[in-house]
Amino acid sequence: MIDILKLFYTTHYNLGALAVLMVLLLIFFLSKKNFKGAIILVVILIAYNIAIYKRTEGKSWTIEIDPPAAESSGYDSFSKPQPIKMTFSATPEKWTITDEKGETHHWCWLDDMWDKFANTDVVAWIWGENASKKMMKSTETRANDAQNSN
Repeated sequence: MIDILKLFYTTHYNLGALAVLMVLLLIFFLSKKNFKGAIILVVILIAYNIAIYKRTEGKSWTIEIDPPAAESSGYDSFSKPQPIKMTFSATPEKWTITDEKGETHHWCWLDDMWDKFANTDVVAWIWGENASKKMMKSTETRANDAQNSN
């Protein structure tokens, strides 16, 4: 468990910083003799680390990376090179992969969640899909009207 958390926290240091802040808050609670708050924080800290461990341990993630441009890779303009598949897992050998160029790649469940969150249409999520489409259509109509009037 410690090895996986070390791998995870060295890559995703923002979640590691959150765990360190919880530990510092725990020390503060203990220095103020707030044992009830300290017990609650210990339970939260344990649950936090177990949740990260359960989401990471024993899993693997495969992504496809687009190959370099056709000019630099030596391919002719008629054949398209296949995407490069990389598989990551929670082992020290497969946690990060370094390609031929020396670039280090990493992917795990947190990156999947972040991509899903980053691709969320907030307007559609709040007001519904139809409101989002109407808003986009009205904006496009205004833009077209402004171009036609010039």
